Amino acid sequence: MFSTAFSHLTSVVVEEVMVDDEGVGLVARTVTREAARPGCGSVSGRVHGGYRRRLADLAVAGRKVVIDLLVRRFLCPASACGRRTFVEQVDGLTERFARRTPSLRRTLEKIALALAGRPAARLARHLAAPTTANSLLRLVRRLPDKQAGAAPRVLGVDDCALKKGHVYGTIILDMETGERVDVLPDRTTDTLAAWLRAHPGAEIVCRDRASAYAEAVCTACPEAIQVADRFHLWKNLCEPVEKCVATHRSCLAEPTEDPSADATATHEPEAADREAPAQGLRAIQRRERHAAVHALHDKGVQIQVIAETLGLDRKTVRRYAHAATPDEASLGTGSRSYGQIHAYTPYLHRRWSEGCTDAARLHAEIVELGYRGSKRTVRRHLQEIRASGKPAPDKPKELTVRKATWLITAHPDKINESNTLKLKQLLARCPELEAVTDCVRAFAQMMTERRGGDLDKWLTDAEYTGLQPLRSLARGLRQDFDAVTAGLTLEWSSGKVEGNVNRVKRIKRDGYGWAGFDLLRRQILLAD
Repeated sequence: MFSTAFSHLTSVVVEEVMVDDEGVGLVARTVTREAARPGCGSVSGRVHGGYRRRLADLAVAGRKVVIDLLVRRFLCPASACGRRTFVEQVDGLTERFARRTPSLRRTLEKIALALAGRPAARLARHLAAPTTANSLLRLVRRLPDKQAGAAPRVLGVDDCALKKGHVYGTIILDMETGERVDVLPDRTTDTLAAWLRAHPGAEIVCRDRASAYAEAVCTACPEAIQVADRFHLWKNLCEPVEKCVATHRSCLAEPTEDPSADATATHEPEAADREAPAQGLRAIQRRERHAAVHALHDKGVQIQVIAETLGLDRKTVRRYAHAATPDEASLGTGSRSYGQIHAYTPYLHRRWSEGCTDAARLHAEIVELGYRGSKRTVRRHLQEIRASGKPAPDKPKELTVRKATWLITAHPDKINESNTLKLKQLLARCPELEAVTDCVRAFAQMMTERRGGDLDKWLTDAEYTGLQPLRSLARGLRQDFDAVTAGLTLEWSSGKVEGNVNRVKRIKRDGYGWAGFDLLRRQILLAD
């Protein structure tokens, strides 16, 4: 039983075994008569002296194990050798300068690669192999680096955030095996193009619709087939659909069953007095920002420079730069107020009608129901009801932009009868949105049935609708026509790469900001 649990001690003599509350202690000594020097390979049997080494080993029955090993120092017989003496090493038990056995080191390396520093240290402590986070990170950094050879035949590439909003890297994947090939420190065209030149052999490259990656592939391996990811294509379609819905927001209101002229005459002036000033200010600000961004963007100024100059976020600048008119840049305006809280609106209105008008209390109640937003959002949502002095409505009578977009883009089999009826009523009120729905369904059928040859006809139909968001989408897809056609025809997509990008997020969370690029790269490439 002892030899089974401590099979790596067969080459030494165990003289004593001590067991106490702190763990298991083994006193052992070597018995070899000669040893080979690791450097020159000379074999010596002349003993110069000895000393004791304390080695941490894998735990046994939940107890910490420490080996007190007596090793000997030999005289080197080679006169040309720079060292006069050397210490014997026991295979499978000792390593030079190490204070733990190779089996424990390998176990800690696996734990550190899977969990990073602090979580791995907590797990190691529970496994009776206590160590520190820094020690585990040093173990990972000493692992041999993974060097990529030739590029895989089918290559996947995507960016991953090293510091979200500031620093991004590039992850490269073998799409046939799912193996992580390399991680690059940025997402620029030059870096990826240099990597592709140094690692030739890629025949198919799966990517999103980022222009930097497309340019890099065209530059370094123009003969490779570029495949645009279908998930990103569908996302690219949903965004202009939402813009179209936002443009026709007035069609979202559901007609009342028995409208009253007096009530309408009374209500509309109040709504106009309350909403017109805010909408007017937003419209003015939107036009000013659109003009300022385009004044710089048309001169060739980079988006990052425009953002710093105007004090805006890069995403905001990009949205205005890609919008032909100020109205196109208003995607989502007014729909955020419903956002997450929209699902809890009936509950809030019922509690308000019951007399509970404390926003903090109502926030606490819906948090227990699963709401994740802030108190400020709840307070802002209830502000109109508080200002009007009227009872809260039973439920909103108007579709939100987000809900209407979902009705148009969702699979028909996933929509219940009630939502199907709402969609039919919406399309009957708005012929423009009916044309959008036809385009969405045609694209979905083309993508599902892998009929990439129909793309040109679909682009023509989308342009024929006359809706600016769809025309802008069609113009962008034409610029990347070959990759989009391949994405709608071939079986390959960037799903495996996106999964690894999500995995990188988990590694970063476990690292708690301790991981530099070198350590993060090793964890991405070497972990199982």
